[in-house]
Amino acid sequence: MKIALVGDYPPPFGGVSVHVAALAQALRTRGVEVRVLDVGRGDHRGPAIAPARGAFPYAAQLARAAAEGRLVHVHTSGANLKSWLVALTASRARLPGSPRPLLTLHSGLLPRYLASRRGRRALAKMVCSGFGHVLAVSGQVADALERSGVARANLSVVPAFLAAQLVPGEPPSTVGVFRASHAPVFCAALAPTATYGEDLLLSAFEAVRQQLSQAGLVVFGPGSARPASHGWGVLALGEIEHGAALGVIQACDVFVRSTRADGDSLSVREALTLGRVVVASAVGQRPPGCLLFRAGDAVDLEHRMVEAARLPAPGGGRTAPVPDCFERVLAIYRSLVRRRPIPSDSAHLDQTPCSMP
Repeated sequence: MKIALVGDYPPPFGGVSVHVAALAQALRTRGVEVRVLDVGRGDHRGPAIAPARGAFPYAAQLARAAAEGRLVHVHTSGANLKSWLVALTASRARLPGSPRPLLTLHSGLLPRYLASRRGRRALAKMVCSGFGHVLAVSGQVADALERSGVARANLSVVPAFLAAQLVPGEPPSTVGVFRASHAPVFCAALAPTATYGEDLLLSAFEAVRQQLSQAGLVVFGPGSARPASHGWGVLALGEIEHGAALGVIQACDVFVRSTRADGDSLSVREALTLGRVVVASAVGQRPPGCLLFRAGDAVDLEHRMVEAARLPAPGGGRTAPVPDCFERVLAIYRSLVRRRPIPSDSAHLDQTPCSMP
């Protein structure tokens, strides 16, 4: 089996790019030949990574993948026109008799994007019809696709999480110093968009400090270290590599996901797997074990953060039981390559779609 993964590749370290890199590594450990077609802004290149940003490089790399008989697996947001055009191009780039490609849609903004215009829903239906199967990272994303006319039998809910590839690295040295003078310590991944709820997080944390005066907050991600005052008790790290980010989560007490919208958050599943208490907005698909707050409500977020600070780490800090979906994805690959029906346990839209490894 030969696979071509289409998507962003890290750095930058986003949910899609981190998942694409982890999936490529997991496949290689099983002896699968993988090439990543990097359509992101990292412009990566190497023996198994091909830069494919821009119409002509992308078309050329897809043509090469088709000539090599690769199964193409596209990872994209589904929340803007460009992502649908990326998927459309990949759906057409195959030779007669070759396996139909696979599509994973990641963004929690997809339902709102499709709901706003009939033409968008028509495009989504048409694009998805060119794929052998479509994976949605949450039930909400799958429901939005079904409302657009995508056949239920062609959809599976598969969160983009591979526990076996979770390897924490060393956090920045400033985290240890910060940890020594603050307790409890919260942490969060941020990006410079309103969707990530940085304003909610900082407002809630300021209120938390009124009750827990020694509390600290560590933030990381693009835009988190820009020249702006985060207030007392906040350590801003900026963008750091993924292993270091996992080290930060492991070094803290509570992970906070303050987003206003989500598909399925990779960082939430990572934090649970690392044995952290997790506070997350009640959007998208959240695995069991999270303390949920009303999305957009800073006061409710504050209450959940205080509650979380008083809880022990799940299982005394041992790894939490978060499902790993690699075997399910691999089974779908095999079905597509062999031109067989997708296994029945991965062709329905359930809310806890993956079995434990």
